[in-house]
Amino acid sequence: MSFSIADGRFHFDDDAVDFIPSRFLGGAFAKTPKIAVIHFTYGASARSSAEWFRNPDNPGSSAHVVIDRDGRVIQCVPLDRVAWHAGKSSWRGLSGLNQHSFGIELANWGHLKRAGAGWSCHTGLPIADPYMAVHRNGNPDGSRTPIGWEPYPTAQFDSAVALVRALVSTFGVNEIVGHDDISPTRKWDPGPAFDMARFRALVFGGRGEDGELRLMVDVAELNLRDTPSTEKPAREVLPQGTLLEPISIQGAWIEVSVLDAAGAPRATGWVHGRYVVEV
Repeated sequence: MSFSIADGRFHFDDDAVDFIPSRFLGGAFAKTPKIAVIHFTYGASARSSAEWFRNPDNPGSSAHVVIDRDGRVIQCVPLDRVAWHAGKSSWRGLSGLNQHSFGIELANWGHLKRAGAGWSCHTGLPIADPYMAVHRNGNPDGSRTPIGWEPYPTAQFDSAVALVRALVSTFGVNEIVGHDDISPTRKWDPGPAFDMARFRALVFGGRGEDGELRLMVDVAELNLRDTPSTEKPAREVLPQGTLLEPISIQGAWIEVSVLDAAGAPRATGWVHGRYVVEV
């Protein structure tokens, strides 16, 4: 599966994807965004969300695209225009991410509520086999034990990977974040049911369907840093052979998760791409 981009529109199999224009958008980007922000809609279908983006009762929200559970894409804002998806937000020194990012919405009910022995969305629709987890920013209901989240279907996940790959190849997008990264005190999307590490690996690595892209330290010692620069002392020195999982790219620098012997992430930081190889 692959998407292409022409004249601010996504295309699939040479045809432009469905377009339901939002009435809530800003002007042209001052600078082409290098960030993609992933959201869940907290709603039903992609079409219902796209229709909401042009509803005059909407207080003011939109996104560039909405991806349905079956992988179908509806575009709502041209890719050269600002969409109103991020609200009050900040990331790596940037404030107001609407001006600096593409907004990708996934049709998903998000966090669920107890309904007898099972779980349901906020409208009362039962959700079978929810993903059970505690959100890293704290659960929306204030609880500290696992709650239900609607899973993301494979077709939707794969479509999102292909779509963001098109943003990478066309505009040089080099970072993928969740709404819960850029607005951690008030947002929970895309939430713990979304495998962000695997998503980033598939988008940036372009390898394999299982997302098992790995890097390895290829010098005797490599500095792990808090920022993509040499201005501050290294946080840790990684020995040759250390396995890493890429998260984002900024110029020659790669943000990585450092993997332990079992393959689980144990630390996050920046390394220079010159000193790692794919494995």
